[in-house]
Amino acid sequence: MMSIIRFTLALTQLVIEGKKDMTRRLTTDRRQYEVGEKVALAEAYGFIWRDLNAIPDKQIAYMRRLRSVLNVEHPSIIPAWENKLFVRPELMRYQIEIIGKRTEHLQDISDEDILREGVFHGMCSSRNIETGETGDYTWLDIKRKKLPNGHYHVNIKHNVHSNIRECFIEMINHICGKGTWEQNPEVYVYTFKLIDTYPDYIFTK
Repeated sequence: MMSIIRFTLALTQLVIEGKKDMTRRLTTDRRQYEVGEKVALAEAYGFIWRDLNAIPDKQIAYMRRLRSVLNVEHPSIIPAWENKLFVRPELMRYQIEIIGKRTEHLQDISDEDILREGVFHGMCSSRNIETGETGDYTWLDIKRKKLPNGHYHVNIKHNVHSNIRECFIEMINHICGKGTWEQNPEVYVYTFKLIDTYPDYIFTK
């Protein structure tokens, strides 16, 4: 069975847009990936369903597929409707293929790789008061909150730094836990490419 990979909401979007093609995972993680392996990109079912709103036929077909595979009449009431921790790979709309794998320690990351990990040049700059250095390196933090009326409020925070490495350090500590950078763990460095979008089988009952 195909495996699954999870990113934050912001990093998932960058993968879809082709702006992130690298990820680092601890060598001690239970789930590892191999070169040539095809992996489903985790998204909540409800997020995919709502995104198909502009294509009614596909939206209806996807709901039928969910009911059939999950054996539930109302997929919207299960945790995976809003939580990608519980989704199944055969119901995901995007796949990536692992095309490279190597080991290194986290702090050995190059500036070039930082840009492939999800840090990018933003639209506004930051100035370091101590050094006078300026730059527009940005990482995004996107949070969604369900409102009482059933709609969602999306908060997008642009975290801007003058220094590319400081930007990555803040991002990795935010995602993986405080102190991750300082611990300098050994990691697998995976490179990948987006290979499939909306495979036909996710619309087949």
